Amino acid sequence: MSSVVILGAGVIGLQTAVSLLEAGYNVTIIAKHFPGDESIEYTSPWAGAIWRTHATPDQEEQCRWDLESYKSWIGVLENDRGLAEEMGIQVSLQFILFKELLVLGIPHSPNPSSPSLWFSSHVQNFSVILPTDLPPGCLSGVAYDSIAINPSKYLFFLLSKASRLGLQVIKADLPTSAGLSGAISSTLSLIETKASSPDGSNAFPIVINCTGLGAKSLCPADSSNLYPIRGQTLLVRIHPCPPPNILRIIMHEDPSIAPAVTYIIPRPGTNEFVLGGTKKPNDWSPEPDAETCERIIARCRSIWPDMADVEIEISSMQVGLRPGRKGGVRVGVEEIDVGVREGVMGKVKVVHQYGHAGAGYQNSIGSARKVVDLVRGIVE
Repeated sequence: MSSVVILGAGVIGLQTAVSLLEAGYNVTIIAKHFPGDESIEYTSPWAGAIWRTHATPDQEEQCRWDLESYKSWIGVLENDRGLAEEMGIQVSLQFILFKELLVLGIPHSPNPSSPSLWFSSHVQNFSVILPTDLPPGCLSGVAYDSIAINPSKYLFFLLSKASRLGLQVIKADLPTSAGLSGAISSTLSLIETKASSPDGSNAFPIVINCTGLGAKSLCPADSSNLYPIRGQTLLVRIHPCPPPNILRIIMHEDPSIAPAVTYIIPRPGTNEFVLGGTKKPNDWSPEPDAETCERIIARCRSIWPDMADVEIEISSMQVGLRPGRKGGVRVGVEEIDVGVREGVMGKVKVVHQYGHAGAGYQNSIGSARKVVDLVRGIVE
């Protein structure tokens, strides 16, 4: 079976490793950062990590990816609670609250047939929130069963599962000065690849580029399309902790405050919450600032009445850089020339898979399945 090398060990890289291993391929991951590392360069641990589609109806592929992840996780939660706990996932009622009317056809109420609510028939327990149940400043809202994810547990779960399936891991900081060709040359040296046939067919492993924002250095032709979307959040404990029957994901949609966003997410398996946040494009700043944190807390108190008078204990202030890309996610095949190696002209097939912005977790399963199909097409 053909060998595959994945560059990057975020949620996209790890899920792709699992999917390829399950399809029978030999897989190696090479990455500078792995689960347990804390770095501004490693985005996945800092994610809010919930299922909330960002896709629009015309983005059919990403809609499909989102639904594949939703159905997969719901299936685990319904059939194997122990596995769900190991993965760090749980069903959580999600409220999406709108400052304005989402659809004008129904007074103070969104219409589930609206294109922006294309997912309403695909998720469990979708409903329109009654006007009497809306907090001040909100004119409409919807609710449905979403999925909250503990990023740390989920990343370790994927790495553990891939390792049981035979994953090989190399921790290394690949050079970027010579672009993707140079990084692949270093990759081939690390894995000590040999040509597998005299004519050079299948001589080199297929490379999957899951480097997120790292692709900005590796792929100069696409560099201008790649940009960070800075997210600042708080991990907090609430005293007294709200009773389980009212715990939910709450998101407040208010375009007027952009790039600020407002959300409250219970973190599965803990007594902590993620409060957010920001979505600031082209901001590389790695350090959180106190003023933004204060504004986050104030906004969260305003949209959840149960938080109005509670004590909020800050466990940590966090910053992550979502890997944004103009034009959306790039998943496709490119041939890279890395020169003559082992007497064979080094033509390496690369499958790019980056630019998932803030949708990495919910895109991951469907996106990885597309990569498996592309790899299968290369091999066959």
